[in-house]
Amino acid sequence: MSRWALWRKRPPAADGAQPSVAPRPRRPVQLYVPLDALQVVLAWLLPSGAVVVAALGQFALALVLLAVAWGVWLRLWRSRKKRRAAQQATH
Repeated sequence: MSRWALWRKRPPAADGAQPSVAPRPRRPVQLYVPLDALQVVLAWLLPSGAVVVAALGQFALALVLLAVAWGVWLRLWRSRKKRRAAQQATH
């Protein structure tokens, strides 16, 4: 908001024209093309943080399920081994 209230008059502008601002030297457009391409390549190659966390979570879940499956298989194998030993002992 302007600091001048509606009932106050603004100070007169000097010469009625805005002072000319020296133009900045423009950078060539060719400089930005490789940088834009690099940004696109990095966006494709480097995943965001959420993607990395989700991938690590999936990997951890796979390891847990693998450990559970290994435990179940080991338990079944041992019980089968015990049953065979018990059958051979009775015969």
